[in-house]
Amino acid sequence: MKRLINPVIAVALFITASVIFTACEYEIAGLSDKPKAAFTVTPVSGQVNKYLLSSTSTNTYRYDWDKATGAYVTGKQVDTVYFPDKGSYKVRLLAYGQNGMDTASQMVNVANDDPAALTPFKMLTGNSTKKWKLAPEAGALWIGPSDYSATWWANSLADVTTRACQFNDEWIFTKTGNVMTFDTKGDTWVDDEAGNPHPAGMPAIGCHPNTDIPSQFQAWVSSGPFTFEVITNNKLKLNGTGAHMGLYKAANPPDAAVLTPQPSITYQIVSITQTRLVLKLDYGWGTWQFTFVAI
Repeated sequence: MKRLINPVIAVALFITASVIFTACEYEIAGLSDKPKAAFTVTPVSGQVNKYLLSSTSTNTYRYDWDKATGAYVTGKQVDTVYFPDKGSYKVRLLAYGQNGMDTASQMVNVANDDPAALTPFKMLTGNSTKKWKLAPEAGALWIGPSDYSATWWANSLADVTTRACQFNDEWIFTKTGNVMTFDTKGDTWVDDEAGNPHPAGMPAIGCHPNTDIPSQFQAWVSSGPFTFEVITNNKLKLNGTGAHMGLYKAANPPDAAVLTPQPSITYQIVSITQTRLVLKLDYGWGTWQFTFVAI
């Protein structure tokens, strides 16, 4: 015996199937367009090293930016980025859509440092590696009262030649690892105290190859490497036995003429620019001051 489907049930089944088919068809159509990530980079007028990041992505609703940090952070469709230092930076966009995600990237080339963001550390290292030497001028080595009311001694312009083995020294500061390397060019100046080589045991006053320096003083001519710290933007601390700048015998107060290489020395930064550095050791009763220029 045949069973007939109730007409009401049949109609209901037909309507249900139509709705399901229509819904599936709509879903498939909605998912057919995948997201496509893209963006533009535009300098912000009147603001140094600041850029507008504008997503021109299609079929997207969320925007995660990697502003050259190596990590994505959820941001806006139109966002900004600031780079204080010159260099090339890779900016990436991860755009999300209903049917997945897509990425895009661009290199942003920053031509110059932002002067307002320069710090003593950046100027000392050139934000990478930078060399300094004593300024080839009179007064690069100077000692006098702490108020600068007189000069007890300072090198003359002729001393730049006489002390050529001292004025050819180079101090190399490297940002990575805070490393300072000392390059004496193979020779050194033996200084004096009261007309005698200092400390006792040093060869005669004047230029000598490093091999002439007794073993107990060899740390003063060592290349290191040493480490350094810029403290509160107004002090420079050198770490490592023998590390010094300007004159080996001038060390931390109260030792203006030490007898042995010291484990560390902290200088006050009098001034620093990208091309000139002035350091001092203030003993209260007097001050050693050293002037350097970038190479």
